[in-house]
Amino acid sequence: MEISEQFYPLHCFVRHYLWGCRAHGEHVPYIADLLGKGTDCSTPWAELWIGAHPSQSALVGDERSDETLLHFIQEHADAALGRETRQAGYDSLPFLLKVLSCERPLSIQSHPDKANAARLHQDRPGQYPDANHKPEIMIALTRFTALAGFRPLEDIWADVERFESLARWRQVLEEAQPLTLRTLCETLFKLPFAVMRPVLRALRQELACLEKPNERDALCLKLITANPGDRGVLFAYVLNLLTLAPGQSLFIPANVPHAYMEGTGIECMANSDNVIRAGLTPKAVDIKALMSTLVFEPLALAPVPPQEDGHGRSVYTVPVEEFAVEFFQDCTVDVTALPENGGVFLVLKGSFRLEASGRTWLARRGSSWFRPALLREGKISPCEPGSCLVWADGIRPPAAFS
Repeated sequence: MEISEQFYPLHCFVRHYLWGCRAHGEHVPYIADLLGKGTDCSTPWAELWIGAHPSQSALVGDERSDETLLHFIQEHADAALGRETRQAGYDSLPFLLKVLSCERPLSIQSHPDKANAARLHQDRPGQYPDANHKPEIMIALTRFTALAGFRPLEDIWADVERFESLARWRQVLEEAQPLTLRTLCETLFKLPFAVMRPVLRALRQELACLEKPNERDALCLKLITANPGDRGVLFAYVLNLLTLAPGQSLFIPANVPHAYMEGTGIECMANSDNVIRAGLTPKAVDIKALMSTLVFEPLALAPVPPQEDGHGRSVYTVPVEEFAVEFFQDCTVDVTALPENGGVFLVLKGSFRLEASGRTWLARRGSSWFRPALLREGKISPCEPGSCLVWADGIRPPAAFS
C-alpha cells in the first residue's frame, strides 16, 4: 500500500484479560460500548490497543485488511514517522496508546529503565521481549484507583504494627536491621509460603472484624479475599493509594512499583512489553529482577490535571520523549499546528469530520485513525456538541512533569 497525505482508518484489537470489565445487568463494559459491540456477562473487556506494537498491531483499514500498521509504517518510515522520530532512531511508532478498563486489580508490577531492560532482554529474551523502557501515563476517564510508589517507611511500619497477625513479619523485620524499604520488601518475599498462608488467613479475619476500617484496610480485605495466600495483598499498605477523578492523570516512571485497582482510563506508554511482576497474579513473578531494579525511595505521587488552553484542548506533559497525549473536545484540530510526526487518535464521544487533500472522512465514536507525518495540512472538526478525541504522537522534546 502506498502512503499519501490522508488520514488512515485503523482496525484495532481488544485484549480480554481476566481483570477486564464484564457486563452486569444493563451495564455494558466501557470498551464494548465504545466499539458498539455486543457482549455477554462472561467476557472481560480489558484493553483496546491503538498502535503498531509487534504483538498486536492495528490493521490499516477494516478487519478484512491484510496490512498491519506496523508493516505500513516500516515500509514508509520517513513519510509515516517524520524527521525527528527517524533521527531518534525509530522505525515504528515509539509509543502505544490504550484504553484500559479494569474491575479487578492488575498485578503488582514495575517496568525496568533502559539499562535494566537491555540487561534483562539479553539474559532472558523470552520473558523480557525487548530492550526498551516502559514509562507510562494513565488518564482517568472514570473514577480510577491505583497503588503506585513507596510510602514513607514510618507510615508503612505504623500500619504493620496495627495487626497482631503480622507479628511474624515484624519479628523478621526487627532481626533484619537496619529497617529500610529494601529490607521490608526482601523480608516480605523471603517469608516461606508455609508461614505466609496462616499469616494472611489471620490478617483476613482481623480485617473483617475491624469496627472502623480505613480505605487501605478495605482494599487489603478485598485483595486478600480475591487472592488468598498471595503476599502481594500487603502492598495495600506499602504503596501510595491514589484516586484519580476523570481527567486527572498519573505518570509512572521506570523502576516504580504500581498496580491499577479499578476504573477506566487512557494509557500511553513507550512501545515496550517488559513487565516485572511481584504479586496479585497467576503469572510468574520475578523477585530477583524486581529487587535489582526497583528504586527503594518514597515517591510522593499525586493525581495531576492537564494543561488547558481554555478552548477545548487539554495537554498531558510527560518527562520522556517517546509520547505526548492531548484531548480535544468541541474544538477543531488544525493539523498544521501539530508536530510534524506520526500520530494516532481515537474518538471517545460524538463524531468528527476529517479533511485532507480535498477528501473528507467521518470519524465516528469508537473509531481510530493514523495521521502520517507527511500529512501537513488538514482539519479535524467536531460534528456535534460534546465530541471528544484523544490524540497521541511522538517524538517531542521532554517536558518537566508537574
